[in-house]
Amino acid sequence: MIDPESSMTRWAQNAGTSQQKADGGTETMMRSLTHGWFQAGRILLVLAAGQMLSGLAGAIDIDEVRWGFNGKVATNRFNVLSVLVRNSTPQPFEGDVSLRKTLGGAGFVDARIVEPVSLAGNSSKWVQFYPYINGAWGNENWKLTFGRGETYDLPQPRIAKYQRVILDDMSGMGGRGGVLKSMPESLFPAFVSATDALQVVGLDREPRTWIPAQKEAFLDWIQLGGTVVLLQGSNGKIPEFSGPLAVLNSPVDDRRLGTGRIIKVGLQRGQFNADEARQLFAGLPKNILGPSEKPEDPIDYVDPSMQNQIGQTNAYGEGADPFSSTSFLGQLKEMTKPEHNWLLLHFMFWVYIAMVFPGCYILGKRWSDFRVVYAGLLGTVTLFSFLFSIVGQRGYGEATAVHTVAIARSLPDGGLDVAAWSNVFVTAGADYLIKHNGRGAMYSTCNDSEQVNGVINNGTDGAFVVDIPPFSNREFAMRVRLPAGCPRITIDEVKRDGGKLSELVMSIDGMTQSDTNFMNALYGDRFYGLNWVDGKLKMVSDTGDAASMLRLQQMQNWGNNRFNYGYEKTTTPLERYNEMYTPLLSRTLNVSRESEARQVNLPPDTVRVFVYSKITPEFAVQNGKLPAQSGHVLYCLDVPLTEK
Repeated sequence: MIDPESSMTRWAQNAGTSQQKADGGTETMMRSLTHGWFQAGRILLVLAAGQMLSGLAGAIDIDEVRWGFNGKVATNRFNVLSVLVRNSTPQPFEGDVSLRKTLGGAGFVDARIVEPVSLAGNSSKWVQFYPYINGAWGNENWKLTFGRGETYDLPQPRIAKYQRVILDDMSGMGGRGGVLKSMPESLFPAFVSATDALQVVGLDREPRTWIPAQKEAFLDWIQLGGTVVLLQGSNGKIPEFSGPLAVLNSPVDDRRLGTGRIIKVGLQRGQFNADEARQLFAGLPKNILGPSEKPEDPIDYVDPSMQNQIGQTNAYGEGADPFSSTSFLGQLKEMTKPEHNWLLLHFMFWVYIAMVFPGCYILGKRWSDFRVVYAGLLGTVTLFSFLFSIVGQRGYGEATAVHTVAIARSLPDGGLDVAAWSNVFVTAGADYLIKHNGRGAMYSTCNDSEQVNGVINNGTDGAFVVDIPPFSNREFAMRVRLPAGCPRITIDEVKRDGGKLSELVMSIDGMTQSDTNFMNALYGDRFYGLNWVDGKLKMVSDTGDAASMLRLQQMQNWGNNRFNYGYEKTTTPLERYNEMYTPLLSRTLNVSRESEARQVNLPPDTVRVFVYSKITPEFAVQNGKLPAQSGHVLYCLDVPLTEK
């Protein structure tokens, strides 16, 4: 399609050349003018045709929308949104489809999430977005924009902490019935960073359409605690798997893979009813019901305190998530704040008001000429706009810096599954590229109050381009799979007594004592303090069960006051990082209530080691304009136990 601007430019150049060659004769001049009008007419026809083609190319339809894995989303997490886009015209469609968030009908907030779409004529395809769902106030709405300004209002999803599905192929020829909701296998994400809310996947056949990245993401998800339920296929047999998925094959009916489980069930999907599922899922992490709660569906439970219709009434009650992204981002933002000369700014403000009125009024009384008054008003506005821009943007010793706090879980290949929160403070305004060296990077500013001038592309080649004014902050949350950087831990000595640890000594590679702030081990339902002894990590104390360690009731205010919570100005960045250790522990265990903390219980053959240390270069934003980067990461390392 012809670019109208470039076409008009060429026409102007042609017309200018004709004029330059004119010799002043009437015939030559008329010929030049005629040529110019002819060219203009051609361009107008081309533009009209281009507009017609553009209208056809923009005529795409939204056929189907799927929130999450089973129609639900998890709050304070990145979620999957699958959209079936159809091009109903014979012309190809090339363009962007954008996902925008609105809050309470007050206009767009946060940055645009953009996915480029290429569709042949009369075809359709699934497009996936990965938005971050805050959900705290119950009035988040999402819209799709595409083509020449078309919009599509997305249905508001239900909220659930965990999701359970069974995978089908796109033909719809699979079995029917059963308690697990079906999901097309092709919509399974190609990176583990999009699987936060997924708890159970049922399989009665080997996925046929998966690319290698989807298989890797699926196996990573199991390693991090996912549960696979293998059901009998239409032939009455448990499926056999090939290639990378062959690790699912086993002669035993219930076995571990990393911290996940693979369970065989001698039933077909239609026979796997609510009673069977309730018994099977009893030992899995789930929402713990209070004595007065009566779930509508105990298998696919939706927490009433998290539903949109509840609104603000129960937003901060037992069961709310006090350790949302905005809690961490608020603390990071406090680490670098411009120290403006507020006394001077206030003085300038009152001088400005006085010069506008009664200053301009007095000027008009002295010189009865409106032009003098207008000139005085315009000069005052211009002068003080310049002064406010200089004084308001001025910094006092601040420097461009990035502060980050992260959770990193170990993967078998030495990689890390990372959830991170960062604040970027800049002294020079510009468009900044935020990008990390990993797969499946996802970004969000988690902003519910303002529109952010930025574009996010989540997923395979995820990046965030954002305009940051001088001497200001831009905070964001991020999920990514890093290819390396995982510390290696080996067990040197371990003794257990009555389901508790009595001795634990470990060696750790890739980390030194000077890097670490806090260290704990979780075995069963109890936490143990660790310390450096002769260059090794040694258990030095029993700190109690998870409820005692996490102190959720006491820490509830830390999250509830995330919009105005702060320490004294004397608080150092290190002290702020240290304050975030316990909330990060709760976040990585996906625990937000006392009743859930009392249910924390790891398998007896694994110890989970938590090491809180300084970030390494693997976690850095890949941008040379942001050289000063610091922060802390909570490593969560699952180590198999072998008695020696």
